[in-house]
Amino acid sequence: DERVQKHFGLKAWFCVSEAYDAFRITKGLLQEIGSTDLKVDDNLNQLQVKLKEKLNGKKLLVVLDDVWNDNYPEWDDLRNLFLQGDIGSKIIVTTRKESVALMMGSGAIYMGVLSSEDSWALFQRHSLENRDPEEHPEFEEVGKQIADKCKGLPLALKALAGILRGKSEVDEWRDILRSEIWELPSYSNGILPALMLSYNDLPAHLKQCFAYCAIYPKDYQFCKDQVIHLWIANGLVQQFYSGNQYFLELRSRSLFEMVSESSEWNSEKFLMHDLVNDLAQIASSNLCIRLEENKGSHMLEQCRHMSYSIGKDGDFEKLKPFSKSERLRTLLPINIQLQYQIKLSKRVLHNILPRLTSLRALSLSHYKIKELPNDLFIELKFLRFLDISKTKIKKLPDSICGLYNLKTLLLSSCYKLEELPLQMEKLINLHYLDISNTSHLKVPLHLSKLKSLQVLMGAKFLLGGLRMEDLGEAQNLYGSLSVVELQNVVDRREAVKAKMREKNQVDKLSLEWSESSSAENSQTERDILDELSPHKNIKEVEITGYRGTNFPNWLADPLFLKLVQLSIDNCKNCYSLPALGQLPFLKFLSIRGMHGITEVTEEFYGSCSSKKPFNCLEKLEFEDMSEWKQWHVLGSGEFPTLEKLKIKNCPELSLETPIQLSSLKRLKVSGCPKVGVVFYEGMTQIEELDIT
Repeated sequence: DERVQKHFGLKAWFCVSEAYDAFRITKGLLQEIGSTDLKVDDNLNQLQVKLKEKLNGKKLLVVLDDVWNDNYPEWDDLRNLFLQGDIGSKIIVTTRKESVALMMGSGAIYMGVLSSEDSWALFQRHSLENRDPEEHPEFEEVGKQIADKCKGLPLALKALAGILRGKSEVDEWRDILRSEIWELPSYSNGILPALMLSYNDLPAHLKQCFAYCAIYPKDYQFCKDQVIHLWIANGLVQQFYSGNQYFLELRSRSLFEMVSESSEWNSEKFLMHDLVNDLAQIASSNLCIRLEENKGSHMLEQCRHMSYSIGKDGDFEKLKPFSKSERLRTLLPINIQLQYQIKLSKRVLHNILPRLTSLRALSLSHYKIKELPNDLFIELKFLRFLDISKTKIKKLPDSICGLYNLKTLLLSSCYKLEELPLQMEKLINLHYLDISNTSHLKVPLHLSKLKSLQVLMGAKFLLGGLRMEDLGEAQNLYGSLSVVELQNVVDRREAVKAKMREKNQVDKLSLEWSESSSAENSQTERDILDELSPHKNIKEVEITGYRGTNFPNWLADPLFLKLVQLSIDNCKNCYSLPALGQLPFLKFLSIRGMHGITEVTEEFYGSCSSKKPFNCLEKLEFEDMSEWKQWHVLGSGEFPTLEKLKIKNCPELSLETPIQLSSLKRLKVSGCPKVGVVFYEGMTQIEELDIT
């Protein structure tokens, strides 16, 4: 609601859940309101001080969702943080526990159930999506009776509708209506019968996959790709494509729900409703557990798949009971407290993990690991999934090359990783390798020998060691792709060999020329960049050090309907900017180090007549433009959605007329002494103004 957006200065929604943790809640609220500098804060007091500073004098709207803890002193400590807010601030708490509502000290609002009419409308929308109810009156008659049994509860209605949308015979609907599950006394609330019916309707392979997800804590947001890789590692599904179909089927039945989308390739987040999570636990029969919730040593002996919350003590004592486990197949640390990197005891690496000889899936992600023992993987012969992402590791032990069954290896955001083992080609079953955001990694030539590799995420091609032909032959590239040292490409014919337009799974492309190189022929440089045009699925493009004097036309092609982010950096010879205003969905634009630019002319806005120039742009940056003097404005409503503008180190820029930026909220101008005061006139809607 736009009125709510404008009324409150700060807004935050945080899911508290059953496990009350003041540290996690405080840190989560800081992240919700946009505070990103949290790495130095590793204790509750520091976080609370920072949160008070952020809230001070601001009108707040905070939703604390799904609160279970009715310990008054703990709640009072949290409530005191919100006293810093301005008059008119609102704190909303949702709970299913009446004692929590009473503890809050304000009038409780009890949510009613849906009426019969609304229940049928919701049920019909999800069960008869592609069918006209008037043409199938028999479905409506039975469907209304089923909807009534759900007692107005949306989760129950959606779960049952998810079953019935795939059933085309009315007798199949009647079977659901007549099921004995409705009569079980322990299921009188209407939700569990619907969920049990939904579970019972699953084919055997989907029941296994769903039950495995009991490994995730309540309210935990998981990535679809991780779930599928874990299914594959444990033999529940053979191929990623099949796993994706299974996941989508479970989602269509309302057992999984999406909570966030992202432009990144594999970062959609999902969760299970608490009651769906309870159902998964029942279905797993204690084979999948969360360590913190186990009910005794007998459960630890039974379990095959386990997750646990990463702690601050190195986790040795927590994992010690598993040092002799011969049955454990999944070990998954969960970063519930939103920590960045936590210490892992060396005793875990040396004394516990090597003994878990039945492991199929192991994650060490988010641990502050700098090196792994050389013999760690010698006995872990069955390992199929290994996640070492977001660690500080510099190199992998050679013993990893003996993991002949390994299918998935995740190394993303290992910023200090420098090299891979020389015998990586021994990983004959490796299907999926993610080396995204590993800027120091020198990708060796022998990666091409991984014959079973189906997906390579975050590839970096260093031309000189690798050829354009090698890039062209790599058909398994996904996510981000970097091509560096492009000054080694001689001409258009060589650039064609990269087959860049065929790489339809690459959504982030980085093209880089050495800063020290110079070009002999500007037209040749333009031809080379022209042939490096990506597929139309591209979402982000970075061009660094390009040596031509102007850009090819593809950079401003309005048919790039998915392109949302563009960065042009240190292209010092260019004297003009492309018509970027006609990119229809561009949200972020950064232009830096363009020392050949003296004017930003009307050409910059493009010639698209149906939409305003830069129709979707939200953030614009100009930086280090030493010769830039003039910025021509159309005055036709360009930049209608621009919220953030940054102009830095443009010493010759003279702006003597105001620019109409109706949506601008944050403006930063620094190192631009010739920008006149007139430029800032009329910008009354700005919330943050920084001029230095």
